Parts: sequence; structure tokens; C-alpha cells
Amino acid sequence: MKRHSLVAALTAGALVLAACGGDDDDVADSVVDEVDEPADDTEEPAEEPADDMEEPAEDMEEPAEDMEEPAEDMEEPADDMEEPAEDDMAVPEDWPETLVFTLTPSQEAGGLIETAEPLAVMLEERLGVGVDALVPGDYAGVIVALQSGQAQIAGGLGPAQMVQAADTAGADLILQAVRFGSSQYVTQWMTNNPDEFCAPDTLVEVTDEEDGTIMTFCNGVDQATDATDGPIGTEFIPNIAGKTVSFVDQGSTSGYLIPALALIQNGVDPLEDITGIFAGGHPQSVQAIYDGDAEVGVSFNDARGGVAETVSDVGEQVVVWGWSAPIPNDGFAVAGDLPQDLKDAITAAFVDIASTDEGAELLDSLYEIDGLVPVPDGSYDIIRDLETDLADLLG
Repeated sequence: MKRHSLVAALTAGALVLAACGGDDDDVADSVVDEVDEPADDTEEPAEEPADDMEEPAEDMEEPAEDMEEPAEDMEEPADDMEEPAEDDMAVPEDWPETLVFTLTPSQEAGGLIETAEPLAVMLEERLGVGVDALVPGDYAGVIVALQSGQAQIAGGLGPAQMVQAADTAGADLILQAVRFGSSQYVTQWMTNNPDEFCAPDTLVEVTDEEDGTIMTFCNGVDQATDATDGPIGTEFIPNIAGKTVSFVDQGSTSGYLIPALALIQNGVDPLEDITGIFAGGHPQSVQAIYDGDAEVGVSFNDARGGVAETVSDVGEQVVVWGWSAPIPNDGFAVAGDLPQDLKDAITAAFVDIASTDEGAELLDSLYEIDGLVPVPDGSYDIIRDLETDLADLLG
């Protein structure tokens, strides 16, 4: 049984312009005297305007001094702008100083934490309180963290975990993931032995137009466009008896509970009739089929995409031959004892994050989430029924 364990915490933290003259003889003296008088007269007007010109010059300084007053006035709106910013970030007294955000380890925990770090920062910016990320070693650890008060926010909760969060940990279910425009998904059955699990002449390769990735299907799975098209390929489930099967985690709905029920309904005991291994994550379950550690495996659809980034031919070697019936998507929950205004703020923060390019990219990297919607009433009742059926069948 394979396990991956990691507990990691992170915190994160925050941004400011001239004159001339001449003389002559006696006859000229009288002329000079007569000229001198007007010359004296002309000096006075020349000086008076000069004096007058200085006054406007002095007057010009006054408006310059006056110009400083509006500049001082400009500072007042700048001061006013700071007050709303401080008021907006004011944290209610009954909110905790720090929140812990626990995430389901449905992939490699190291990569999960690296992606969760900027997401935690985005939450901090919108809530005004610190946010630490926690990744338990398994699915059950997420519910324990909620139940014990070690975490107040939980993300990537599979359908069974959403039920456990509400029924066992008293959490409120706030948001449901959307993928490919749907709030439902399926378990996909995979194999590296298509001769055993594919009907004749149904094996097809589908090439992604954007990146050229090749994905192989059979039994008509390639024609399915929505979760409601399932189940597909159930007639081949009895062939699983005696095989080594790669599951995800005992707490995973699509990675164990749904396929275990399908095995029982088709006459295969998931405890006695097969050799089951637990890969610890959906991509890891795909990898187990690729590596030959198991002949058959399960994951959500289509988890091969996450592996194709590093293993280019995984879509050719791992063939998807079946789908389950529709399953409600995973989601997000918050501790039930948080103040209601904080629950609302957390919900609004996630929705806002999902609406940004950076946030959408992070959610896609974490759990391949395309969007978030409120949890429909009764969405997870089918999972409650499933757990009851499994409990009865397994004794």
C-alpha cells in the first residue's frame, strides 16, 4: 500500500513628486539749455514707468505665493484616501488572527504546497488575516483537522469528504468545483492491457489540437461529452477479478468508493477477489498503470492530463475503457463555529480569486478546477446513500 505524507505550513505578507549726449558754441548754448529742459522732462517719465513696472513685478509674486495654497489643499484629499483603506481592512474583533487552510492530498504534496502558497496569500489579501496551509498525509487527515479545530478552511474535498465534513466535523459546505462546465464528474477505468478490457475495433486515439497530446480510449468513451453519459464499459468489470488494481485512497469517492461498489455489483469482491494498491493520488494511480505496477486502475476523468506534462506518451500507453455514473464534484468547506460574516467573506474571497486570471490558474494547478459555484441543496445525498450501500455490502 503506497502512502505519501507531508505537513507543510506557510505564511505569507505586503506598497509609495542706456543714454548718450553732446555740446557746441554760444549759439548752441541756448539750444542746449532749451534741449536740456525737455531732456530733464523726459527722464521723469522714463523713471516713472520704470518704477511702475516694479509694482507689477511685486504683484506677480503674490499669485506665486497664492499658488502654494492649492498645493496644500491637494494634500487633504490624499489624507482622506487613507481612511477608507484602513476602514476596509478593519478586521472584526471576533475573527481569529490566523486561519488554517487544509488541502486534500490528491496529488504530490510538495507540488500542492507550492501551488497553495500564492493562493493563501490571495486569501490573506482579501480577508485581512493570516492564512497558513496544511496538507495532511491522507484524506482522513483533512477531516480530522476540521473536526479538531486545527483547520478552519478545507479545499479539494472529495464528495465523501464533503459529507464527512458536514456530518462528522460540523462544517458548512460553501462551494462546489466546476470542470468542463459541469458540477459532476466520473470515475474512469484505465488499463495497460486493452485486449482484455476493450471491445473489438473500439480502440481510438484522440489528438489534442492545442498541444498534440494523444489520448487513447475504447468502448465508446471517446464519444462521451458529459458525466451523465456514464456508466460506460461496465460489462468488462467482471474481467478485473484476479488483477492488481490501482486505487487512489480509501477515503476517495471516485478513487475507491464508487469503483468498489461497482466491483461488488458485478460480482467481484474488492477485498478478496483482487489485489488492491493505494497510489495516494489520482496522477499517481495513472502512473501506476503506466509503470506496470497494476493492470487496471481508477481515477477521476481525465487524470492522465496531469501526468502527460512529464510523461508524454502516458495517454497512448494508459487506455481509458470505462466510466462510472455521475458523481457530484469536490468542493470547499469552512468550520461551522466561525462567525457567519467570516464564512461569507471566505466564500466571497474564493469566488473573487476564481474570477482572476492568476487565481484561475492556481485553482487549475491545484485540482483542475475551472470555476466555483454554491453547493446545491441535496447535492451529496447520493454519496450518503453510497456509503450506506457499501457498509451493508461489506458488512
